[in-house]
Order: sequence, then structure tokens, then C-alpha cells
Amino acid sequence: KLAAYIQSIPALFEKPAMEAYDHMGAVLTDAILQAGLNYETVVLPRVQKVKSMPEAKTTSGFLTVLEQNGTDRLLNWSNAEKPLRLLSITRFFRAETVETTDDLRSWLQIAENIPRLKQQRGVGDKTTDYLKILVGLSTSAIDRHIFKFLEEAGIPAQDYQEAQRLVHETADIFGIDYSVLDHNLWQYMSKREKRKR
Repeated sequence: KLAAYIQSIPALFEKPAMEAYDHMGAVLTDAILQAGLNYETVVLPRVQKVKSMPEAKTTSGFLTVLEQNGTDRLLNWSNAEKPLRLLSITRFFRAETVETTDDLRSWLQIAENIPRLKQQRGVGDKTTDYLKILVGLSTSAIDRHIFKFLEEAGIPAQDYQEAQRLVHETADIFGIDYSVLDHNLWQYMSKREKRKR
């Protein structure tokens, strides 16, 4: 049913998957800032600023940048919560000796690591899966846009796990990567919401 609904909307397959980053500062900034904010106008410019800093490519290097500059000043951020989350997750990964995106990709594939990650401030199912996508792993990060899309398709999901299962099984029908379908659904719903505004 979901596959048929998706096929009725040709615009859904205009975008490739998100490009994986090879820059820990950019990955962590993107993952921590993205929730509940306009991605293109608020999150992306800050991610690009961090990505332009070669010294922030490793976790230790990024932590030094954050501590020397002040996370809120570096991000030009007035509310303290997200800068605190970013500093906290960066310290967490440094303590885990996760220095590069290759390290993070490997670390995220060890099942025992995921519950510890979700104990970090502001990190739940969606942020965990989004981190996986940002380092090139195949999954989907279910957010309100995808829940809304499933509802419109006539298949309202009861929870995160059910929504993710529906997206993954539908991606399997199409023979595409989970992150590709996730990205296309998100882009489609996000652009539609922007047009409504």
C-alpha cells in the first residue's frame, strides 16, 4: 500500500541519499542541531561553517575548537540547550575513542553501544539513526514528516519502530537503500510544508 502511494507521487524519487560526511565536527553538529529546526536556513549554514574547519575533522580536534571558542559562540546560538548537547556528545565520543567518521561507522554497528548512546542528553531513536545515515549506514531516521506521510498514505504507524519497518520494507520493494527512501520522503514533505507556509 505504501509502495503504491509512493509511486503515485513521481517527485518522490528526485533526490539521491544524503552524502555521508568525512568530518566528525560536521556529523555531530548536524545530528545534534537538526531536531525541530529549519534545516536549510538554521542547521546547514552552521554545519558548513564547522565543516570548513580542518582542525574539527576529528572528535578531539572538534572538542578543542568547542572548548576554545565556546560552543554557543561558535554556533552563534542564544539558547544553551543544543550547545550543551553538542559539547556533551563530543566528549562522549572522545571518551569512546571514536575519532573519525570511520570509527563512528564501526562503533554504531556494535549493538551494545546503542543503549549507551541513547543515554546521552537529547539522543533518542531518531538522532541515533540520523548519525548512522550521516556516516553512510543504511537506515531511516523517522521524524514528524515521515509519520505524517504514512498517515496520508492510509498507514498510520503506532510508534517509531513500526514506521521504520514500513519504510524499510517499502525500500526493499523498490530495491533502494533505506536512507534514499528516507531522504526522499523527508525532502518531499519538508518542501511541501515550506510551500504551505
